[in-house]
Amino acid sequence: MILPSGFGLPPLPYLVALVGGAFLIAALLVALEPPVDQRTVVALAPWMALGGALHALNQPPIELYDAALVPLFGTPSVYLTTFNLMGAVWLLLSFFGVRTGNSGNISRNLGLVGTGVLTVILLLSAVTALRSGLVDPVWPALSVLLSLFVAAIAVLAVALWRTPLIIRARYAAPTVVFAHVFDGISTAIGTDVLGVGERSPVPRAIMEFAAGLPTASAIGSGWLFVLVKLLVAVAVVVLMDDYLNDEPVEASLVLSLVTAVGLGPATNNVVLFLFAG
Repeated sequence: MILPSGFGLPPLPYLVALVGGAFLIAALLVALEPPVDQRTVVALAPWMALGGALHALNQPPIELYDAALVPLFGTPSVYLTTFNLMGAVWLLLSFFGVRTGNSGNISRNLGLVGTGVLTVILLLSAVTALRSGLVDPVWPALSVLLSLFVAAIAVLAVALWRTPLIIRARYAAPTVVFAHVFDGISTAIGTDVLGVGERSPVPRAIMEFAAGLPTASAIGSGWLFVLVKLLVAVAVVVLMDDYLNDEPVEASLVLSLVTAVGLGPATNNVVLFLFAG
């Protein structure tokens, strides 16, 4: 089994609407050609986190949505839902930017709108947790702060090793590394501290292997997954250096997808942690 538990397509009408919307928005974005560079990777990051947060609100013990909305926020439909929302905003900002002659601000504005929407969703999650009496802000906050610290150390180490690379990838590299460190640390906290079962088979296999090591009784089993995620993120940044220099648009889109693989699940984890009290 290579897919996470709970993976399932939504009912056909939802699937047609989501896939059709995604194709239409993607086609319009390709036709419009908004500016895409490393700053786009940063601008898309809050939208990736938004997808994780929206999915978390669809899971026990939260289950915030009305029955008619539930199929939009399962796995994998939440990815299409978030893409359609983000793509629609991106299109509107692109039209407005081109019309006003401020196309250079499109990525910045996309990031600001995404950050605003994400902030609202996180506040809604916190209020819901408070009303349920389950709120626990310690582990979400610790996950973020510890991830920022480890990611900063990792980026600094790479900068000392290959300074020109980090200068060239000064926006994308920290974003990619933080996203995957955040996923690794939040998953490790969920497994070792909160006793949350891991739904994805690959992380679960890594941590099951670590649980069989002599170190498990002292430092748990999540550390190995953190290390793997960190090494993979750094390897991607290093290997993408030439690609980012030669094909900045394509490379930035690829790095955005790589970031999403880490940041979405990580945000899903920390929103669920709010309800671990």
